[in-house]
Amino acid sequence: MHLLFLFTFLTLFHCISADPYKCDGNHVIDPPADINIAWYYPDGWTETQDPLPYDQDQTCLWKINVPKGMYAFLTLTGETNSTTLTVTDSAGNQDWVNAYFKQEPYFLLDPQFMVYLQSNNGTGTFGMKVIWNKIGAFNPSFEQVLPDTVPIVKSSVNCDKGLVINSNSAVSLVSVRPPPTDQLTNTQINLQMRNTVVFDGPTIDDKLIGNLWQIEQKDNQVVSSGKYLTLYSLRPNIKTDSYALIQDFQNVKQFTVYKGVSCFNQDLCSVIIDSRVGLGAAVRMSPEPHFLQNLFMTEDSKMTVYTGTISPDHQVAQYANPHYSNVDQKFNGVFTTYTLDQNIAIAYLSSDRLDTNWTIITDGRTGIFASKNYGVASNDQNIQEAFTGALTDIFEITLNTKSSGLTDGATLTVTVTSGGKSVFEEKYTSKRLPPTTISANGNGLIVKYDTNGSETTGMLMDFSFKLEMSGGTTVSPYTPSTTNPTPETTTKHASRSFSIIVLLSSIFMTFIF
Repeated sequence: MHLLFLFTFLTLFHCISADPYKCDGNHVIDPPADINIAWYYPDGWTETQDPLPYDQDQTCLWKINVPKGMYAFLTLTGETNSTTLTVTDSAGNQDWVNAYFKQEPYFLLDPQFMVYLQSNNGTGTFGMKVIWNKIGAFNPSFEQVLPDTVPIVKSSVNCDKGLVINSNSAVSLVSVRPPPTDQLTNTQINLQMRNTVVFDGPTIDDKLIGNLWQIEQKDNQVVSSGKYLTLYSLRPNIKTDSYALIQDFQNVKQFTVYKGVSCFNQDLCSVIIDSRVGLGAAVRMSPEPHFLQNLFMTEDSKMTVYTGTISPDHQVAQYANPHYSNVDQKFNGVFTTYTLDQNIAIAYLSSDRLDTNWTIITDGRTGIFASKNYGVASNDQNIQEAFTGALTDIFEITLNTKSSGLTDGATLTVTVTSGGKSVFEEKYTSKRLPPTTISANGNGLIVKYDTNGSETTGMLMDFSFKLEMSGGTTVSPYTPSTTNPTPETTTKHASRSFSIIVLLSSIFMTFIF
C-alpha cells in the first residue's frame, strides 16, 4: 500500500513539475507492426494523465502515415492558449483546434494526415494518441435523387456499410449539426460527424471530399464532379442527430451559396445568408414548425421563402424591406428554404413560439398561413391557429386566399370574434370555395384547415390586421369581397430605429470576427 502511494505521488509530481518538452521540426510517424498498439506523443504520456506542457517559440509538424485500407483514429488533449494547432487530412481539409480540448476525435484516411503546432510566444499543454484500424466491409445501399423533389435525409447510421447516391446531373450535399445538450457534448457531436466521410464517386476508393463536420463548417454545399457521391461511416453504430441533406444538383444549381441551417434549439439563433457574389440560400429541415422572429437585410435586397422544393408553386412569403423587427412568422414546412437575391441578410430563427408574438393581433401586422406540405398532395396539411388582440380594440382582419387546395372532405373554417363572441364564422369545402378576400372586424381570429384524411395540396393565405377603433365596442358588419389580392409579398410595418449604415456594419462585423 505504501509503495502504491509513493508511485502515485511520484507520477503526479513528475506531471506537475515536468519541464516543457520540445517538439520543434518535422516528424514522420508510421503505424507500429502491431496495430493493436496505440502511438502516443509525448513519449510516455497516456490519456489517463494530464497533458504535459510544451515549450514556447517552436514549430512542430507530425506527418502520420495511414496504410491503404485503414483509417487512423486520432484524439487530442490539451490547452493551447495562444498556440496555433491544426489537423489536416489527406484531402487537404484543415481543422483548427480550439484552445481547450479533451480527447477531441478525428477519423483520418490514407495516405497521410498532419498535425501542426506553432507555439509562438505562448505555452500550453498538449498530448495526442493515434490508433490504426482496418476499414470495415463496404456493402453499400443505393439511392437515387431526382430533380424537383425535396432532399433525402441521412444520418451516420445510414452509412455504416456505405451509401451510394446517384443523380441525373450531379449530387448536392449539405450537412446539419445538432446543438449540444446535457446528454450530447461538443466532443460527441464532433465524433459523430467526423465519423462519416464523403467520396466523389460510387466507391470509397474515389477521391475523398471530407467528413460531415467539415462540410457543415464549410457553410456551403458540396457537389459531385459526376453523378455519384458515396457516404461511409468508419465506425459503425454511432447514433447521431446530425444529418446530411442530399438532392439532385439541378434543384439548387442557381445558388452560389447553399447551406444547411443548424438550428434546432429553443433559443434564437442567427442564420447569415451571403449573396454578395451570387444568389444565396439556407435550408432548414425539421418535422416541427419554426419561427422567423427578426430579419435584417439591405435596402435593395429581397428574401423569398419556400416550403418543400424551390419553385414558384412552393413560394409562401417574400420580404423586401430592409429592416424587419419582430417579423413573428411561423413556418410549418419540413424543408423551409430562405433565398436572398443580393448582398447579405441575417435571419433570427427559433423553435419556440414564446420567442415571438405569433398569436398576437397588433396594428399593421401581416403574415401568412401555409400548410406543412404546401404544393404537394398530402393528407398531412392541417392547420389550426388562434390569434387574439386587446379586447378594447377593434381591428379590420383581412385574409387573402392564395390557394385553398380543398378537395374531397377537406374543410377550411374561419372564425372572427369580438370580445369573445363570434361575429363571423364560415366553413368552406371543395363545393363551396372561399372567396379571394375575407374581411371582418373584431379582436380574435381562428383559422382551421382540416384534410379529414383527404389528400390536398394544402392551404396558403396571407393576413393583415388594421386597427379600426381603440376603446370602442362596435363591430362593423362583414362584407365579402372577391377583389384580387395584391402580389404575394409579406410586408411589415416595423420600427426603423436602426439605420441601414448600422445594419450593414453589424453584418460585416459578424463576418470579420
